Amino acid sequence: MKFFTIFSREIKSYFNSPIAYIFIIVFLLISTGIFMNQFFILQAADMRAFFEVFPIILCIFIPAITMRLWAEDKKTNTIELLLTFPIKTYQLVLGKYFASLVFYLISLISTATLPMMVFILGKPDVGVIFTQYLGSVLLGAFFLSLGIFISGFCKDQIVSFVLSMMVCFFLFLLGTEFIASSIDGWIPQLGSFLKDSLGIAQRILSFEKGVVDLRDVMYFLAGIFIFLVLNSIWMDTRLRPKAKINFGIGSCIMAGIFILFNYFFSDTPLKRFDFTREKVYTLSEVSPKILKSLKSPVLVKLFISPSDKMPTGLKTLERQIKDKLDELKISSGGNFRYKIFHVEAAKVAQPQEESLEKSLERKGIRPFQVRSIERDTFGVKLIYSAVSIAYKERPEEIIPRILPVDLPNLEYILISKIYKMTLSEKPKVALVAPYEEKILPSQIREVWEKLGKKERERFIEDRYSLANRLLEYEGYDVERIKLTEKEPIPEDTKTLIVLEPRQFNERQRFEINRFLVNGGSVLLAVQKYTFNYYPFGYQGLRVSAQDNQPKFNSLLQNWGLKVDEDFLMDNQNEVISLTSEGRLFGIFEVSSPVKLPIQIKIVPAQMNKDLSITSNLSQLLYLWGTALDIDFEKLKNLGLKADVLFTSSPYSWKVKYHSGYLKKEDIFPLKDTGFESFPLAVFVRGQFPDVFKDKEIPSWPENEQDENYEGANEVKINPQSGKLILFGCATMFDRRLFDKGSHLNLFINSVDVLTLGEDLVKIRSKGMVRYFIKKISTQAKVFWRIFTTFFIPSVLFILGILKSLRRRHLKYSYLKTLS
Repeated sequence: MKFFTIFSREIKSYFNSPIAYIFIIVFLLISTGIFMNQFFILQAADMRAFFEVFPIILCIFIPAITMRLWAEDKKTNTIELLLTFPIKTYQLVLGKYFASLVFYLISLISTATLPMMVFILGKPDVGVIFTQYLGSVLLGAFFLSLGIFISGFCKDQIVSFVLSMMVCFFLFLLGTEFIASSIDGWIPQLGSFLKDSLGIAQRILSFEKGVVDLRDVMYFLAGIFIFLVLNSIWMDTRLRPKAKINFGIGSCIMAGIFILFNYFFSDTPLKRFDFTREKVYTLSEVSPKILKSLKSPVLVKLFISPSDKMPTGLKTLERQIKDKLDELKISSGGNFRYKIFHVEAAKVAQPQEESLEKSLERKGIRPFQVRSIERDTFGVKLIYSAVSIAYKERPEEIIPRILPVDLPNLEYILISKIYKMTLSEKPKVALVAPYEEKILPSQIREVWEKLGKKERERFIEDRYSLANRLLEYEGYDVERIKLTEKEPIPEDTKTLIVLEPRQFNERQRFEINRFLVNGGSVLLAVQKYTFNYYPFGYQGLRVSAQDNQPKFNSLLQNWGLKVDEDFLMDNQNEVISLTSEGRLFGIFEVSSPVKLPIQIKIVPAQMNKDLSITSNLSQLLYLWGTALDIDFEKLKNLGLKADVLFTSSPYSWKVKYHSGYLKKEDIFPLKDTGFESFPLAVFVRGQFPDVFKDKEIPSWPENEQDENYEGANEVKINPQSGKLILFGCATMFDRRLFDKGSHLNLFINSVDVLTLGEDLVKIRSKGMVRYFIKKISTQAKVFWRIFTTFFIPSVLFILGILKSLRRRHLKYSYLKTLS
């Protein structure tokens, strides 16, 4: 009851003056204003941008709440009166603390217009937003306990505010990589020690990601408890003899316990709760199934530099990798084992023995350079961070480099390597993609000549080289072919990939038909048009289409599929950069941004979430692609199952093909133009009918024949269920766009599903996905900006005025009664 008396007194003191309303209004205007300034630019249906800057705002806002809690009582000399009441000191402290906590929670709840807007405009991850708010509550509660502790030493509110703000910023910055690296540069290990034991920035990262780690919760709760206990002890004993000395000693002991407690528990794995929608940070159900099915245990060896030899940002790398290895070990049923070897890059072996480094080098494991900061100077360190995987008598698989950026995909990297090691042979993939011989630009040749190097005038431009390299890295046996008589589809090919086919002849179509009918898998990305941009006038631009003539529809139409021959336009489009000569992503040229409806953007809301291929992708750039015409009735009659992978937005339309430049009405349609969504990619599986059955087998064109070639020309038909993934766009897999957005994941997901099934894709698809908001009008953007930024502050302003008028009325009534 006494606690509630103090609590009621303090909470009323906040709202009986205009200060509380001013604080909350300023807090909301700053926090929501910063978020809304970039929300519609990022178009992400999440609150990540809000909570990234929120701790900085709290470092200023929380001290403003706590500065008066004890300082005001000291200044008005009411503190002695409070302490003589029949109430325990700890009840006084708790009453004041929880009053300030409630005030902070009211301020935090006032930001509810932001999640309300995000939920209306998109489909955010509820679990992530929940943990972000939970982390903000714990962080605010921690800062409040720190603020009330400092306020107990001060008689002046301004001094209390400045000291609290400085300590809050200090604790926050200690947890950042930059500050920790700077300290480590002067005093090795000290910055990392302080980051793990005291730093706050690292403690809130898991909450921002959607994970509640008990180590972080314990940090905040322990800090709150210690500061409140110390505040209670100080207020109770401050007038006793030697109070300052005894309190100082006690405070140092408790601070030491707090620091050591956090430091030792930072390496202790405790329970983690994954609140993300896709359980991104939880082990996939597929991984234990694959590991338990192994006929003998797999041994994973981690070769890594000792933490004291690592740069500050990588000192926790071993622990993070070990956490994932422990999870796999526990779930494997004894089929997953691992060992950790510490390797120093600079270590020199004795002459009579071979060093571990030399033996690792023979395996393909070598140290690599990373950037470090030492004594305020950027430097380079040579470190190890590699993994080898041994299974039965198979050759060891090597992962030569693992960095923090690889940790979200570490489960997939390990399990995919292990799974492919269990196969009798590497899955074979054939890749058909165009490449051209071009003349090297004169400016590049001049640069090479000035450097004293001789460069060839001609070079091979292979726009799909990254696709080839990615497949090899993922453990596939890749063979690049031209699909001619001399370079046919190799035997034992599991998947045939055809990117940007051009003028395919009847025999090539026959070969693909035969491959599908015989149970093969085909990934077909057809680029019907390529657009050329030409500068025109002052900041003007002309755009014309070039027909690539893939000549595939004559085959696809037999299966109820067709690549549309109309131009596809979409009001949901992306900006691309062009050089001054109108080339895409040029070299040594001045680039300019271009935004046209042929540069189509695909967001997660348009993707099929029921298929692992597209279930967890972020946005795609469907550059210059066309729509697909899909006859679902015909597909059903043929016994083929078809699923659309993704579509265009509801704001897309078609334009009839015409030669010359695009017209203004093509790019800016009339208001009565019918907008609709169109399928852009489809996944078809089943027994494909033989289009060439009972027909004469077409011969190879004369220019593709080789009189001396004695390859097999037998035509074998053994009907089996096949798979086909058809895209109306190939530029997504162009090397200039391949690593942008989710193009890389889309490509390897498709190949994995076609070749190995869906298990591995389910692991990779667990990655964090950014959800995007739907397209809205300019007027709607203005409304949401005003609503989120000014609605709650306006309500609070009105309530503050009404409260002030009511208090004034009560004052006049009281004075009138006295008179």
